[in-house]
Amino acid sequence: MSLDFIFTNLNVIEVAVWTAFFFVVVVRYLRHLWVKNISYGWLVAGAVAIHLLYGIFATWGQYVVWGKSEFTKVFLSSPLTEEVAFQAYLGFLRPLFEGSNGYFAFYSFQHFFLSTIALLIVVGLFLLFLLARSRTHPINFREGDIMLIVLAMLISGWPGVVVLLPIGLVSAIVLSIGARIFYKIERIPLSPAFLLAAPIALIYAVPILSSLNLYPLLKL
Repeated sequence: MSLDFIFTNLNVIEVAVWTAFFFVVVVRYLRHLWVKNISYGWLVAGAVAIHLLYGIFATWGQYVVWGKSEFTKVFLSSPLTEEVAFQAYLGFLRPLFEGSNGYFAFYSFQHFFLSTIALLIVVGLFLLFLLARSRTHPINFREGDIMLIVLAMLISGWPGVVVLLPIGLVSAIVLSIGARIFYKIERIPLSPAFLLAAPIALIYAVPILSSLNLYPLLKL
């Protein structure tokens, strides 16, 4: 498999990797005895590692692509000039990109790592909310539920996580109502709804957000 093919189809490969990872999580949830030695914590660490490795690989790929042409090779050793657009909320980071290869460093950070940072911030905040909720309403959480929701968010990626949260919550409410009406079950966990919604958010986040005119605001 050539590098040109990989770089051309990097987004498709990324979705395929996350789809395979999703099925591993589903197997761990439904048939935990099959992979009992793999904890949810390890799966979360693996998901974070995949996001970081994607950024590293994409950065290396961009370096290779720009290095092939004399015209684009100049970007590899160019400083980040004042003319380069810099988001206001990232202004405090500008000194980090003042070196001789500042333009390439900033380009890689903006295109390959910024979305991961945004995702981890959202996941971290929602994790804190879930942990606080589990302390005040422990009856609503089973062992592993919080980590499953975190995994669903990591699988969804950015901006998929923005789509996952409302879809997951609405799905949980619908499933809860259905379980109460048809099966007389008073409570069902949140995690299955979020897990089922994860591939939808992963694949369809961009068209959903675009239809709501939100994608330009969330694109990083």
